[in-house]
Amino acid sequence: MKGYALLIAGTVLCIALIGVGLTQCSNCPYRKGEVAEKTRYFWLLAPTTKLDPARAYYDHEALTIDNIYESPFEYHYLKRPYEVVPLTCQEIPRPEYFDAAGNRLDANTSISLIARVEYTIRLKPGILYQPHPCFARDGDGRPLYRNLKPEDVREYETPNDFPVKDTRELVAEDYALGIRRLADPRTQSPMLSILERNILGLTELRETYEKNLAEARKKKSGANGEGEWNETQAPIPMDLMAPEFPGIQVLDRHTFKVVLKRRYPQILYWMAMHSFSPIPQEALDFYDQPTLIAKQIVLNRWPVGTGPFYMEEYDPNHRIVLKRNPNYHPDFYPTEGMPGDREAGFLDDAGQRMPFVDRAVFYIEQEAVPRWNKFRQGYFDEEENCTSDVFEQAMAMSARGEADLSPEMRERGDQINTSAGMWIRNFAFNLLDEVVGGYTEEKCKLRQAISIALDSNEYIDIFENGRGVLAQSILPPSVFGAEAGEAGTNPFVNAWDPVRQRHVHKSIEEAKRLLAEAGYPGGRGPDGKPLTIYLDHQMGNNPSFVAQNEWFRRRLDKIGINMVERPTDLSRFRQKVDTGNWQCQRSGWIADYPDPENFLALLYSKNMKVKTLGENVVNYENPEYDRLFEQMEGMENGPERQAIIDRMIRITQHDAPWVWGYFQVNYLMSHTWLKNAKYHDVGKGVVKFRRVDAEERLRLQREWNRPVVWPVVTVLSAVAAVVLPGIVIYDRRRKRGG
Repeated sequence: MKGYALLIAGTVLCIALIGVGLTQCSNCPYRKGEVAEKTRYFWLLAPTTKLDPARAYYDHEALTIDNIYESPFEYHYLKRPYEVVPLTCQEIPRPEYFDAAGNRLDANTSISLIARVEYTIRLKPGILYQPHPCFARDGDGRPLYRNLKPEDVREYETPNDFPVKDTRELVAEDYALGIRRLADPRTQSPMLSILERNILGLTELRETYEKNLAEARKKKSGANGEGEWNETQAPIPMDLMAPEFPGIQVLDRHTFKVVLKRRYPQILYWMAMHSFSPIPQEALDFYDQPTLIAKQIVLNRWPVGTGPFYMEEYDPNHRIVLKRNPNYHPDFYPTEGMPGDREAGFLDDAGQRMPFVDRAVFYIEQEAVPRWNKFRQGYFDEEENCTSDVFEQAMAMSARGEADLSPEMRERGDQINTSAGMWIRNFAFNLLDEVVGGYTEEKCKLRQAISIALDSNEYIDIFENGRGVLAQSILPPSVFGAEAGEAGTNPFVNAWDPVRQRHVHKSIEEAKRLLAEAGYPGGRGPDGKPLTIYLDHQMGNNPSFVAQNEWFRRRLDKIGINMVERPTDLSRFRQKVDTGNWQCQRSGWIADYPDPENFLALLYSKNMKVKTLGENVVNYENPEYDRLFEQMEGMENGPERQAIIDRMIRITQHDAPWVWGYFQVNYLMSHTWLKNAKYHDVGKGVVKFRRVDAEERLRLQREWNRPVVWPVVTVLSAVAAVVLPGIVIYDRRRKRGG
């Protein structure tokens, strides 16, 4: 009997242990104890492959490196319209104007007389770089980690693994080196084409670098060019500071001058971008060592900056972790903002020193539904622009027809901040393509017909739940130069509906008429075969994108055009774009800075992707547009600039290099424990402004993710009800048999 008592007790204990184990299971994706720390959790839509500030140009890359590097300026976090403010410099410099003879000119002088513009940047003294082994020195003052052999770094996988780290002060020469790197042909900077047109001597500097590099390569490969030299494993050393370069002049330790060859007020915006980040020579020397390159310990993965954070962990396909820079200089939350900011809590931390969090963790999360679920569970602190897959869970329409948080989200204490953003989404044509490219009237009518067929209003309603503004041109409504209402109508594609006070696409019949005039009646060419166009993309099998591409196919089918997809991976897709080996693509542009020139430059021929690696991705080239662009870009906003922009817009509306698409209305949802979550259209270095109440987050995460106990209890009770009586019955039968 004693044995059976033990059996019963053991059975009960096992059931209890199973129950406890099941009820203690956690779905938290983070490491133990992480959520209790001052850490901000967010996501990235794609792996980050370029973290070199001279090369990085994608939004998800800026979300990382703009929190590590510091340009001279940044944007005021709260003010709208966006305002440039000092970051590492003491004040915003005023331009000084000179004529061709070097005579100083008044600020109101005609642009035609200005031959030279100077901006003097004075840095704040005492700003230090993050701790890094590139700054480490031995007792004699020599770099500690140079000429490293494989055995010296066998145990190291990241710069953080090196036992000795040091720092030094930010100096003017670091900015000069960073800007010079843009002209290094090995960097292949996408910003170079625009800056060459403005910074004095930058073109000549590039040409000098190209010449020096060619000579060095010839020397490395031998007189007959038969030698082998792998530059990816052992870069050819070049003294980037040696050639003469009047465009950046170092005046003293903390002062440098940016010299332009013409008036270009947008240079202040450029100096708020990470392309103007300082680069210490020590970092280049450290990372150019073959032993470190072989281990992928390179600048493109491990930035060296003065910003509020540094790279602690880099797994580009899974997660990126930024850690607070212990050397970060004094930086304080703004004390003024816009009307309503104080009531919204955006000024609760006014005057407080930043950053507020110790870490920022970015997870690569490409799927919309899993990302949304993690936000709802409290595992992501913020969610931007939720997709149509989850819109009904997140949003509800107000009585005025505006989107707002759903009652459930409001009850949880979640918050929302919106911005009628500067983000255009479009369908782009390669103007070099023999089918959809070209500038004859027939080619323009073909693109106009496709533009009508791809009804962006319908797309906005289906895939964006109404969160978008139909684009009439390349300029967003919030930027100077964009005409609103009926006056801004694109007459080749849209019409103005006075009743609904909105733009609507012309009819499918109008699209068919244009298609016939283009030489494709009923969608068939002169050979009688159906017209087929190819959509090149790198979006994979994401369900949302699959559905959207199917919509494009159905819309084009309405006018007799067949669409075929040509998907590829991101690396191959970028290569196709760089070489012009594509026909159509889904494209878009997020403003670098709030000026019409930043958008209109996307169609300037000297920024053509295939010629300069610039951001004229569609390779558009129109001499009249170019002439107007060069006239417009150096002007201040006013009636004269507006008139020129109007003419430029009408030219591109006719030529239709893009299906203009729509401007996305941005939504930033955040949990109650995340403070200061105000959407910023252009600034990406926002982590330092965010504050986290870690205790509240931990409490609500536990509340929202409580294990559902009753099914477990029910199952275990049923098991006990079956097992225990069975044991008792068996024991009785055993006794009778005995």
